[in-house]
Amino acid sequence: MDIKITDIADTQIRGVRVSLPQEYQKGRYNEDYFAWTGMPLVSAFKTEHIMMGLLEAWHHTPNFDKIEYHEDKESFYFISGVALMYFVDIRDGKPIMESGQIVRIPAGVELEIEAGKGHFVAVAESDYFSALVISPVQEAPRMQLPEIVCGK
Repeated sequence: MDIKITDIADTQIRGVRVSLPQEYQKGRYNEDYFAWTGMPLVSAFKTEHIMMGLLEAWHHTPNFDKIEYHEDKESFYFISGVALMYFVDIRDGKPIMESGQIVRIPAGVELEIEAGKGHFVAVAESDYFSALVISPVQEAPRMQLPEIVCGK
């Protein structure tokens, strides 16, 4: 199944909140030797056990044959490079293939994925991307897709 890759700035994704760099640069605070930029997406997790990690990925063909989902939200801040990420709705324990989207996510974008939203680890469009991931300590059950999804 081929899916056109779209830019996240131009794409609505059900179950995903997005904040673009121009939205949070307005609230940037500067003093003598530091600057503080607060991110506008405030998440309410179901637990107080929160972890943070660095996701790094290298160039790979944007073909997806599986997804994962979580019982709680997951937040990302893309630090460098450009990522291509797949999202799909899940209903009655099955992916709804016609809802699938692959989006191009540049550095500086913040997003929050709601609980139960199907997605998978992004691939780098060019050589490399990195993202900070903030999430409750939670499982990441995987689900095989009925067919391979190819980004075009």
